[in-house]
Amino acid sequence: MRRGKLLLIICIVFIFIFIFNVIFIYRALRDRKIISEEDYENEESKERDDFKAFITSSYFYPKSKSLGDNALALVLTINQKKSINNWWNLQWWNIPKNPEIVVLSRNATSSSIVRTQYWKITPHEVCNMIAIFATVQIIPNPTSISLVGYNSLVDIPFEIPPSIERDVVVCISPLFISEQWQNFLFAVHIYKKFGAFMNLYLISAVDSFYYLMKEYENENYLTIQPWVSAKFVGVSPDIADPYNQIEFRNQAGSQTDCLLKYKETAKYVTFLDLDDVLIPRLAPTYLEEIIKIINNRRNIAFIHYHKENHEISTAKHGEQFSFEKMFSTLKYEGARETGKIVVDPKNLNYTWIHFPPFMPVQMRQIVVKENVITHLKNILWLEEINGNDELPKYYNNSEEHILEYDTISSIENDLQTMMKKPNISKLLSKLPTHHYYANLIGKCYFEKYYSLHYSGRIKEITCPGPQLCDYDQREDIKCIHVDADYPEVPKLKPVSYYFAKNRRFSKNIGCYPH
Repeated sequence: MRRGKLLLIICIVFIFIFIFNVIFIYRALRDRKIISEEDYENEESKERDDFKAFITSSYFYPKSKSLGDNALALVLTINQKKSINNWWNLQWWNIPKNPEIVVLSRNATSSSIVRTQYWKITPHEVCNMIAIFATVQIIPNPTSISLVGYNSLVDIPFEIPPSIERDVVVCISPLFISEQWQNFLFAVHIYKKFGAFMNLYLISAVDSFYYLMKEYENENYLTIQPWVSAKFVGVSPDIADPYNQIEFRNQAGSQTDCLLKYKETAKYVTFLDLDDVLIPRLAPTYLEEIIKIINNRRNIAFIHYHKENHEISTAKHGEQFSFEKMFSTLKYEGARETGKIVVDPKNLNYTWIHFPPFMPVQMRQIVVKENVITHLKNILWLEEINGNDELPKYYNNSEEHILEYDTISSIENDLQTMMKKPNISKLLSKLPTHHYYANLIGKCYFEKYYSLHYSGRIKEITCPGPQLCDYDQREDIKCIHVDADYPEVPKLKPVSYYFAKNRRFSKNIGCYPH
């Protein structure tokens, strides 16, 4: 009797192993394309067809110290697989593999086709549309680059990153319906003073503020980069919903784009919001402070600065704005928030909003203890600024000033020089004198995201971003908004690729977050 039971158990085990091997071999054969494409399509075409990817960035590097020569780097926003919600599908042999990215490149004499996997930038699954990164070596001097499916291909736009060398680049997260011109003036003059160049991503801004930024761009203080929304022409939102399912206006995509853009020409790159201001305290410039912090240590991917909240007051009228007066009202609020990083672009290829989701094993980070980011948490717009008799302290209990008097005076002089330029002088009286949209955005984000986050109700958070609330349009407020052309593309399998061309700014869209 016992022997019979034992034989039965052995038979059941062998049957289970046989079934498992059949399933495993079938999937392995299918993945190696030994099973015909027709059979493959019959089995999984509905699921595989759901992959839609929008190309945020496509950079070609003739020479790269970290990616290799003739490297293509892609940042894409792609929809994730639908949820796996039963025991069988949770087993490792059933978990779907990420699709490969297949690249065809051509030059004047030859062509080449290569394949690569991608890496997830977005480290969570709260949003259905996530940012991803891929890189691959292609042929030299490409005249065209195409992404390939097994049924067709599509030519994609690409660009070579700028060649001007920079010590430090400050990447400003995408601004939308922005009115905070005082924040801009406060930050851009500080960055210029201490040796950094600003790369500002812009979706939309009140028109007079936009024109002010353009004047600063003309004077080489910064680059304004149009940040377009992802669009999937002809695709149902049930499959790919870029409006409701991309986290924080694709901030992770913009930061990775900036990292890649300056990968070969900047010594260091940092990622800040417009109301985050990093002021060097350990050395006269950003570069010297970073070098001092790293202190010859090798394999440093990034250094991490904490962020401390401050209140600050500013003039609401452009003609009365003064850096010195605004700075003199700075008050530490005794609170700390999640910080930001400064990256060595040779040692990191992509990053999420606060930290990279993955770091090579040999790479390390440094947490800075001697300095913090000054976060302008609460900003008051006032008719007149008197300022304090004494400059603000750096920490609540510190005896050291954030900036010396001579440095503040130097920054104020630079500001006044710019404000006296004819084109800027004409704009000062036209700048916003109240923050209508800023109040709406702050209220929206607190109710829909931050109140849940800080109370521990994380599971209640839907995909966070400016689409969470309505933004009423006003006749007396005009905006400049990014626009682009979105060409129709062939439907590829397993991934269809979409992109924007002719990115530009327009008066015709209105004051919307996307």
